Amino acid sequence: MKILIATILSAVMSWVVDNKTTVHLADGGLVPYDIETSYHNTYNKGQVRQGDTATLVLGHLEGIEVDQIELSMRANASSGAGQIVVTANDEPLATRSVSYHDVGNPVVAFSGCQQEVDELVIQVIGTQNSLYVDAFTVTWQQAVRPAYTVTLMNGDAVYTTLTEAQAGTGVALPILNNMDHWGFLGWSEVEFGPTDEWPTCLRGGTLYKPTADATLWAVYQYQEMTGEKPCTTELVSGVYRYVNRKLHLALAGVPVDGRMASAPIDAYDDNQHYYVNFIDETQATITHEPTGKPIGYSTITAKMAETASIWKVYHDGKETLFYATIQGKNYVLWLNIEDIRTQTTYAGLLEANPMTSPMGLQDTFMPEELFIVTCHPEWALGVDEVADDAEGHTGKIVQIGIYELHIKNGKKQIILR
Repeated sequence: MKILIATILSAVMSWVVDNKTTVHLADGGLVPYDIETSYHNTYNKGQVRQGDTATLVLGHLEGIEVDQIELSMRANASSGAGQIVVTANDEPLATRSVSYHDVGNPVVAFSGCQQEVDELVIQVIGTQNSLYVDAFTVTWQQAVRPAYTVTLMNGDAVYTTLTEAQAGTGVALPILNNMDHWGFLGWSEVEFGPTDEWPTCLRGGTLYKPTADATLWAVYQYQEMTGEKPCTTELVSGVYRYVNRKLHLALAGVPVDGRMASAPIDAYDDNQHYYVNFIDETQATITHEPTGKPIGYSTITAKMAETASIWKVYHDGKETLFYATIQGKNYVLWLNIEDIRTQTTYAGLLEANPMTSPMGLQDTFMPEELFIVTCHPEWALGVDEVADDAEGHTGKIVQIGIYELHIKNGKKQIILR
């Protein structure tokens, strides 16, 4: 089901320059609800000399349609020139040269119909002394977009349906309870039967933004053994997973653009393996075991970096937390940091003091229990021990609905019965 939101026609927001770092909205202006605004002039207020820039950034625009951009400008009596450069969502939108001849009337930097704009950057670059920017005016319309409905399936049954409160706001995915021998992992955009391959899952408790009406299936992992895998209580150098026990998340991979990934704890995924070298009980270094790349941080940006760094260690019983002190502030290595702008989560440095937490180190020994994931835990499951007299080996056959998972000599095969 699609629900359309109302259209605001010919809304205008005019931003008046106050000083070199601030602007204010002129009386009568209308703006998107969650807009973020920043302004910076490399010289002084609105004056743009040769080599100077004045930049207005409008963010969180909620996918508006931009129809026109005008600048109220002045110039010296017989000089002043530059360029106006406009980008939308980091893509070039318009470029216009402007000089003192053009500033008697509002300077139109863009006129047209640019849809789905979430961020708008308007920049005046000086090439001759001097231009003056007094105000930036944007004529816009609220996008007419549908609010989508997401159907959540739990096995063959509909668990619930969720509809966006407004178009583009997304829906919060629930966390389901575990069932007998089945642990809830998350939600899949694809329905599948039993498999021993790790699926792509959307975690419960996160925001999902559909691009159309959608169906998601709950994903479960078979748990032959019950209980939480314990975290080490002794600080001994070795290969570990760095985990949040409460959220069932593990650090994964290496730093990319200052961030790292987290994923559901997977005993079979060596991308979650890290060699932790404890220098002493208060310091350690971390290396990604599969690639040998160091896991560290930048002392300039306070972000994750592929560099050798010494981490401080907070340890209490089964809790182990890594953190760094950068420019007098403490940053913990956390697995679920929310990016408010994109409404996603990532692993990285979170400004906070070391504390009691569900963070810990798990050993990476491969489990003896069976690894099976499926969207249909309601199907019957049986495990048979089988013997191969010719080769003298034993194995297992796991029966799940119309499938059989054959395990022999450490090799697995799923076949249709």
